[in-house]
Amino acid sequence: MDNEEQSLMAVAQALDLPPGAYEKAKSRYESLGAWFGRTESTLSANDPHIFVQGSFALGTAIKPLLAGESYDLDLSCKLRAGVYRGTHSQADLKKMVGIELDGYREARKIQESLEEKHRCWRLYYQDGMSFHMDVVPGVPVDKAKMQALSMAMESYGFQQVLAEDVAELAVYITDDRSPIYEVISQDWLLSNPDGYVKWFESKSTDLELRIATEAAQVDDVPFHERKSRLQRAVQLLKRHRDVMYQDNPDSKPISIIITTLAAEAYQPCETVAEALRTCLLAMKAFVDLDSNTVPNPVNPVENFADRWFTADGKNLRLKENFHRWVKQALRDFDQIKQLNAHALVDHIKDVFEVTIPSGQLHASIPAAIASGPTIIVSQPPSPWSSWG
Repeated sequence: MDNEEQSLMAVAQALDLPPGAYEKAKSRYESLGAWFGRTESTLSANDPHIFVQGSFALGTAIKPLLAGESYDLDLSCKLRAGVYRGTHSQADLKKMVGIELDGYREARKIQESLEEKHRCWRLYYQDGMSFHMDVVPGVPVDKAKMQALSMAMESYGFQQVLAEDVAELAVYITDDRSPIYEVISQDWLLSNPDGYVKWFESKSTDLELRIATEAAQVDDVPFHERKSRLQRAVQLLKRHRDVMYQDNPDSKPISIIITTLAAEAYQPCETVAEALRTCLLAMKAFVDLDSNTVPNPVNPVENFADRWFTADGKNLRLKENFHRWVKQALRDFDQIKQLNAHALVDHIKDVFEVTIPSGQLHASIPAAIASGPTIIVSQPPSPWSSWG
């Protein structure tokens, strides 16, 4: 392994969540799911299903930039029975989920009040490790919409089987900015965080990891217990972004755009350095084209960059800041392979705000992709999640 790869792997490992973080996250959403599914729950007849989304689900979570900062744990609460767009308003669904979350908060003696966001409820939880859990209420989409989504994904390049599997995971979600938020209506926002995880997993599996898994005679190594080179590349890109915009976080490029463009470009490769180059060159090409659209791969009519052209997005110069970040990332990552050991320690400190001793940068780092403690999040366990 050359010095560039050793350096990138050392930084990536330093960014991994501390031991126990995934276990803590798992215990939090298991506890929440058990609460929603208990006999006394006001939602027990609605077949509630709690599952993880966001960076914890994708295996791309990194340590917060600031010491003591809380971890983001993004969850979905899908009510799979008894609540439909024709029977309830978005406000009805949001309130139903909020009642149970507030009951959970009181039962767990969480002092901080439940906080309502546009699309979710935020619950603060500190028990040795500080989390804030954003819980997005949702209901499954109808069969006709599943079919339309599947066809759209196939036209976008999905294989039919994957498109059908992903479409079945789609949900309608609430948003209090909608003009029909309090009215029973068919016009709800569409989301598919679970399907996005499935798509990302399909893009990020490396051949070498598959071979290593088979050689170890492990029947089922979870996606999140191994870090693919794509996952490592996304972690490094996100940290670079966080450091660059730490004084102006509202203007920083959002993770879903970084993750999507990286995964779209990624091809199985032998090193994290190669994965990074592939992803960054694709982002440069995107910038050079002056494109305004980052389609959601699991719902191609949705544009992840749509906020760039809102009044708020223009004021924050979101598009310009994405372009600026890509250009800076290209320069900063390119320097890693050019610097001597002493200069490299300083460069890594400046760019990632982690301190890696020079000896570690030249130490023997295993070629296999390193992993940290992780959890399977795509299929949360019983008692609240029945798949019948």
